[in-house]
Amino acid sequence: MVLDNRLYEVCKNFPREAITKDEYDRLLELSKDHEAVHKYIAENYLLWEENFTKTFSGSGNNFRFYEGGKLYPVKNILRKHLGTTKMNKAALIWKGADHSQMVYTYQSLYTEVVKLASALRKLGVKKGDRVLLHLPNIPELIIAMLACVKLGAVHIVYHISYSTDSLADRIKDCEPKIIFTSDGALTGNEQKLKNKLDSALEITGYEPRHCIVVERVSKRVHMKPIRDIWFHDLISHEHFSDAKRMDFEILDAEDPMFMLYTSTNLKEPKALVFPVAGFLLWAYYTYLLLFDAKDTDTFWCTADIAWITGHSYVVYGPLMAGDTVLIFEDTIDMDNAERFYDVCDKFSVNKIYTRPSILKTLMNAAQKKKKFRKLDTLELIATGGERMDDDLREWSAKNLASYRAVMFDIYSITEAGGALSSALPGFICAKTGTVAQPIPGVPIKLVNSTTGNTVEEPNTQGALMMDKPFPPLCRTIYGDKNTYKKIYWKTHNDVTYFKTGDGAELDEEGNLTLKGRLDDVLHVDGKRLSLIEIEEAIKTHENVNDCAVVSIPDEKRGDALIVFSVLKKEVDESYHDTTVRELRERIIEEIGEVALPSEIRFTRTLPKSPDGVILRDLLKDIAMQM
Repeated sequence: MVLDNRLYEVCKNFPREAITKDEYDRLLELSKDHEAVHKYIAENYLLWEENFTKTFSGSGNNFRFYEGGKLYPVKNILRKHLGTTKMNKAALIWKGADHSQMVYTYQSLYTEVVKLASALRKLGVKKGDRVLLHLPNIPELIIAMLACVKLGAVHIVYHISYSTDSLADRIKDCEPKIIFTSDGALTGNEQKLKNKLDSALEITGYEPRHCIVVERVSKRVHMKPIRDIWFHDLISHEHFSDAKRMDFEILDAEDPMFMLYTSTNLKEPKALVFPVAGFLLWAYYTYLLLFDAKDTDTFWCTADIAWITGHSYVVYGPLMAGDTVLIFEDTIDMDNAERFYDVCDKFSVNKIYTRPSILKTLMNAAQKKKKFRKLDTLELIATGGERMDDDLREWSAKNLASYRAVMFDIYSITEAGGALSSALPGFICAKTGTVAQPIPGVPIKLVNSTTGNTVEEPNTQGALMMDKPFPPLCRTIYGDKNTYKKIYWKTHNDVTYFKTGDGAELDEEGNLTLKGRLDDVLHVDGKRLSLIEIEEAIKTHENVNDCAVVSIPDEKRGDALIVFSVLKKEVDESYHDTTVRELRERIIEEIGEVALPSEIRFTRTLPKSPDGVILRDLLKDIAMQM
């Protein structure tokens, strides 16, 4: 195809600055030795206060990286830029849903982080304490994340779209000492976040030491005396000249940095625990490889900060690289597609990491509502989390940047803390439909799940696994080491593998083609959902006897959820509309709007195997034909 040739040439000739060709060749050569490559990148991409004595130790799901190493995380993220030409460079450009705007330089962002860290220290926050952040995409969320890292506290960002009951379950599980929230949010029908938090705390009966409330929508909220503190009041008492004298926390390489709740193939989502050195290293290293940070960049990753992509490529990776990061509080849809172009134009956005469904929204807005504008500044468009069809790729390449921008897909998983496989502009160009080749240092293998043998034949599907741990990999599930081992680790022929949950093929040149999930977890609108969790929520309805949830391709969301529900025999068909409404309300109550299906269908029975397993592939075929 002409498109392939044009994109290939743009990718091949992409100018590199952050990582040279010699450096990339060195990384490729070192990656033949798993321990050697991770020793090299740790020594060259992180600043250590005490050098590690051993790169890797352990086996299977019990492993450690960089034993003996100690580091000051905020030095790696922000402080290294102070006293350099980046000090007064824009670190964050924030654009609000209400058209408000804020800019933080590296110096001013560091100032705010230090002030908040000092205030939290006075509230009793110390190394290892858990801090829950239930905030929209506003600057205070990033400041709070970084303040926690400065103190060695473990932050947990939980997305605001989930329900009160879901929030209550997470609070009960992690028992945070401090909770951040806001008086409300301008996205999602102006959610009343403080009220949601109060209800969740009432459900659990748990009392954090303090709730810190950010004023976002200027709505009156109940503030419980002593416990609840306004963010602006807390910060106003701190002076940077005093706060900067506070001792900074030196962390061990394996100290936990943050926890992230994610959906698994079990009913209850679990909190993955990520290590400080391994995560920071991978966020920075892969950001440079994927996006080649330059002083003139304005980088926009459209992921919500609450997801792992937001942690890695909105916050930590770009800031470590000294880039300017754009944060847009609102979502992109058909009605506000013009704002996408306004933001890109106003801030000269030249690199974007987004989802295909957002590009699909832009394409639909251009074709159906005539909302469109060429973007002269775009140099790079990366996508991930969903399938990219050929028509959408061609429209994006041609119309958004007139074939001047490199385009590629990134494969990442939550558990790995970032990207695993991708084209690397200037070095590796992807075949259309593939996620190119594993990033140097990623130990990917394809395994036949039946025989346990590695798949050697090209273009043959296997389960995508890793035959060795690597630094950013989550270390455990909080409070549940046995479940961590059960879900993610599998031993075949005396080799212990980490399971990604995805199926894939490798071609003769080593390009990876994803073939979909092998478990009951999927991505919708960039959000990771557990089918079992949704099914269990539906089954709590008194009129439901059984149900199954499947996903089918959808031009707007990437994937759409379809529910097949078996009602109890005594339910009259005239109540179907009422039951649909009640089931949707039950899903919102149990999980949140994030899990709402596109359609709920009723059936007399569900196809199952002889051992009672739901035949989802058959249901998916039925759903696509109806």
